[in-house]
Amino acid sequence: MKIAVMAAGGLGGYYGALLAKDGHDVTFIARGAHLKAIRENGLTIKSVHGDLVIKPAKATYHPAEVGAVDWILFGVKTYDTQAAARAMQPMIGVQTAVMTFQNGVDAPDQIGAIVGKEHVLVAPTQVVSNIAAPGVIEQKSPFRMTTVGEIGGQGLSSRVEQIVAAFKRVGIEVSAAPDGRIPLWHKFVFIASTAGLASLARTAPYDLFQLPEARATLRAAMQEVDAVGRAQGIAMDADIVERQYQFTLNLKPGNKPSMLLDVEQGKRLEIDALSGAVVRLGAAKGIATPVHQTIYVGLKMEDARRAAPK
Repeated sequence: MKIAVMAAGGLGGYYGALLAKDGHDVTFIARGAHLKAIRENGLTIKSVHGDLVIKPAKATYHPAEVGAVDWILFGVKTYDTQAAARAMQPMIGVQTAVMTFQNGVDAPDQIGAIVGKEHVLVAPTQVVSNIAAPGVIEQKSPFRMTTVGEIGGQGLSSRVEQIVAAFKRVGIEVSAAPDGRIPLWHKFVFIASTAGLASLARTAPYDLFQLPEARATLRAAMQEVDAVGRAQGIAMDADIVERQYQFTLNLKPGNKPSMLLDVEQGKRLEIDALSGAVVRLGAAKGIATPVHQTIYVGLKMEDARRAAPK
């Protein structure tokens, strides 16, 4: 398959490297020092599942240089979604599938409004992977779990089954979903709550949730997301809060959600797509979300300062 990674961050770069190693024609969209390092030295993966180097690695800053592809692994930060979707239009062919791995629940509609909703698949993923240095991605978690599905709930399509088969070949724990919105919201229960509280507290989940009061707040946050999802008409699993609560409590020392890493590194935050979306969607349905409102208030102004022109 001809594949483009938009862009070569912790998740997209890692999955793109696995697929490149398996023989796919992969081009990494990157910029700055990261792009320069990939072009000069290849893309290095340091992983608990085994290290690898893709060298030479095809990389560019300009999607137009790539042309139409079969698959796009779409993993930009949520605040860059619309700009990146517009930029990748030269890579969209008639049959191109765009898999969004992003956090939150808004991105599929935002991407679809620009490139056509028929191109968009959801691929909610749980993995700890980040850029450790230019040209180097570090993947730390024993888990690398992805579910792939159509966003319309029309059942399992042939393209979803093809992608799932390719991911399985490279060792990703992957499944196909008849309705991709359900696993997307299931992940949202986890990521909005765990990342939000950890980022607000500036503390890794393992350490933060040793505190009984923090565990109680985590459960309440997850219950808020579950309630909002049900109000949106999503067929949430009855035990999803308990499953995601236990998943969070079993995170290993040092595992940090990407938003906490962004806090520590002085980068912009995905707060609007996480707790901000919980508050907004909850308000539209008359559902109170006090935990997520507190998280949003605590982090929104920090993000606004980081987004302001220097």
